[in-house]
Amino acid sequence: MDWKEIAAVKEVKELTYLMWDKGWDEANGGNISYILTDEEVAALGYTPGSGRQVELADIPAAMRGRFVLTTATGSYFREVRDDVDSLLGIIYLPPEGDYYEIAYGLEGNKPSSEFPSHLAAQAVRLAADPEQRVVMHNHASNVLAMTHVGPTNARDFTRALWRIITEAMYLFPDGVGFVPWCVCGGQEIADKTNEQMKDCRIVIWQYHGVFTAGRSLHDAFGLLETVEKCCAAWMAAEACGHRNPGISDEQLKDLCRAFGLTPHPGYLD
Repeated sequence: MDWKEIAAVKEVKELTYLMWDKGWDEANGGNISYILTDEEVAALGYTPGSGRQVELADIPAAMRGRFVLTTATGSYFREVRDDVDSLLGIIYLPPEGDYYEIAYGLEGNKPSSEFPSHLAAQAVRLAADPEQRVVMHNHASNVLAMTHVGPTNARDFTRALWRIITEAMYLFPDGVGFVPWCVCGGQEIADKTNEQMKDCRIVIWQYHGVFTAGRSLHDAFGLLETVEKCCAAWMAAEACGHRNPGISDEQLKDLCRAFGLTPHPGYLD
């Protein structure tokens, strides 16, 4: 099978354009990684050792032997669907060795500069959920704006969003993580993000953007959409004076009982 015919490639191609169209991925401000399923790997028929090798140290053990679809470094999301061969690619991570193989795509290019961070985040989420396979980063507009005017810690940020709309608790009972501003692309922000991703699927970077994880592209994107809408509604309500307190803790507990949800420990005490 032509690698570009895999469903995940088609989805990423359309999703990158959609996120750019929403204003969440200006210029090269975003990246996506997706762990291929066994069925997708089988359909490719790739022979390990036949791709271009690139040095990479500290590959997480949980990611060894996997194939990962990724966006390219410096890729403009508005251009991905028209230039798949160079702006998307499939990476093979061998069982041993400090390198990866570019199995398909990324012609004249290389993976996102955040690729090592994606691998680390993927490994963390796999430990929490073996069905996890997607990590995406972008600059969702209202999430970014709320980091300038809203709570500055994970618990209070989560509670603010839970109170906005009933579906928030249903879709992210694990809450949202929050990393105070630090330089992007370094070990500090990666470590802080991964520590919080042990417990939740979305981590907000103050004054920067958001990391979202999910079992599928639709799952991760739907989570991002919901958090983005909650942030927009919170700021609109705040601008109007926030006359009502929103959904109370007791009402949130009622939701949890009704739908069998387990809220993030300590967030409803």
